[in-house]
Amino acid sequence: MAASAAAGAATPLAFPRSTTASQAARTVRDVLDRIRTQIGVDWQADTVDTVKAGDPDVPITGIVTTSLATIPVLRQAVAAGANLIVTTHPTFYARSDARTPPAGRGTGPAGGPPAPPPPDPVFAAKNDLIARNGLVIFRLSDHWRARRPDPRAVGIGAAMNWPSGQAPDDPARYTIPATTLDALAREIRTTLQVRGGLRVIGDAGTRITRVALLPGSTPMAAALSMLPAVDAIVGGEVREWESAEYVRDAAHAGGGKGLILIGRIVSEEAGMAQCATWLGTLVPGIPVRHIAAGDPYWRPA
Repeated sequence: MAASAAAGAATPLAFPRSTTASQAARTVRDVLDRIRTQIGVDWQADTVDTVKAGDPDVPITGIVTTSLATIPVLRQAVAAGANLIVTTHPTFYARSDARTPPAGRGTGPAGGPPAPPPPDPVFAAKNDLIARNGLVIFRLSDHWRARRPDPRAVGIGAAMNWPSGQAPDDPARYTIPATTLDALAREIRTTLQVRGGLRVIGDAGTRITRVALLPGSTPMAAALSMLPAVDAIVGGEVREWESAEYVRDAAHAGGGKGLILIGRIVSEEAGMAQCATWLGTLVPGIPVRHIAAGDPYWRPA
């Protein structure tokens, strides 16, 4: 399986080949050990980047990277013969990645902890799919985002075919051929396969030549620091009453600025396509591919 992605299939980063590549990885644990030692940043003990399900001591058959290990992604991984799923977001709907539904807030009878919730069919279906097919789910978020340059931003730039315009002093900023905010939003929607998650702030005719990429969740401070040097920010998600309203007021104040939000999952998908390329340098001979989770939203006609 060749590394590929619907979002991020353009020219990947030139990753150096691992110094351990000549030693065959036999188990999932072997692969995870290589990730931890070759990631390029110090591995932290306090991290979400751990095995979330499955037995890492099973033989490795193939690797799939994805922004989110949805049930469709897991089914495609099984069909492709892969048993290690590397995801950047939680598989079980919360940061804790607990494989059972949350108990809820408050107290239970006699002031004790809340009573356990009844079995949930969605949790059960996902757990069964993982167990029945011998899958191992590994989250790779903290350390992947810590790499420099940020592979998530580089991935979007590659998918949009913008690498030649990358700013030498900031890999998240790009100079692109002159366009309008409306035309740029349409190009992004098509190239990154955004369905209903696309939202745009600013005048449609605003001239755009400088773009900042802020995938994932964009804090207000990041938007404030980036916006003066660019015409538009392309981001994943923001708090509407923070960055979104700031950009709206900037547009009305004559700043000629725009904000294009593509959704958190879509915004990090191209970065996980880059991850598939990187993993291929760590474990030559092991099939590695990227499977996009896709935009969860859609719009009625």
